[in-house]
Amino acid sequence: MSTNDRRGEGVFGKVMTAFSNLRAAGVLFGLSMTATRHNCGELLSDEVVKFYSEEQGAMYGWIFQYMPIGKGYDLSLMVTPEQRLGLQRRMWKVIEEKKVFLMDFWNSGTACHGCLAGGRQGGYFYINWNGDISPCVFVPYAAANIQQIYEQDETIMDLMEIDFFKEIRNRQHNYGYKTKPVETKNLIMPCVHRDRIDFLFPLIKEHNATPINHEAARALEDPGYFDGLHSYDKPCAEVLGPVWQEEYINGALKREAPLRLRLGSQSQLDDVGANES
Repeated sequence: MSTNDRRGEGVFGKVMTAFSNLRAAGVLFGLSMTATRHNCGELLSDEVVKFYSEEQGAMYGWIFQYMPIGKGYDLSLMVTPEQRLGLQRRMWKVIEEKKVFLMDFWNSGTACHGCLAGGRQGGYFYINWNGDISPCVFVPYAAANIQQIYEQDETIMDLMEIDFFKEIRNRQHNYGYKTKPVETKNLIMPCVHRDRIDFLFPLIKEHNATPINHEAARALEDPGYFDGLHSYDKPCAEVLGPVWQEEYINGALKREAPLRLRLGSQSQLDDVGANES
């Protein structure tokens, strides 16, 4: 089983036992899956979807495309741009046809206005067991510590004024959050880390954000890590950019065409777009 290959021998059996116990207790539960270059073809296959959603009773599924952070990070495990698009296609097909509640931490960016990091409205901060506060679980660089915040008689709301987080939120707003539909950039590639390492790493260094573990510190100083992610972004944009433009932007314009005719002016249409966003 691929679960045992990644998590260790016997883990799949323990998961099945946990599912059984949860069902017996009447507890709702879901499924978390990591998509890698080697397993992404099977994650949402008919057999897997049927097994977990129908036979095991999982109420939802989270797909986390492999992110090269933490112990033993490996850029070669990342899904290819073509696989990333294939996962997106398959996810929406399963949702529409099989009525299974699925989310993909990247491909579902179109459903939540992109990146959720840095305390964005509708988003979050990540606080680890040491109290380190980072923009996201996939951005392991902290700009503050919650214990120190409280020792200074401040509250969690003061995090909103930290420049590191504010600049991430500014990018989110300019990129696609609360923008007019036709001005929104590619929400299939919204991540400030995996999709825009050239934005994130200079920002980390500018604001002296602290790596939360040794691996994050090593990645920050490793040219191969930066170059690898930066090289990944271009082919992803080449594959996903046309999809975003044709299916989302052009598709939205086509859907709005009858409305544009009825309104009779571009300024009125802009007002509608602003209100919708």
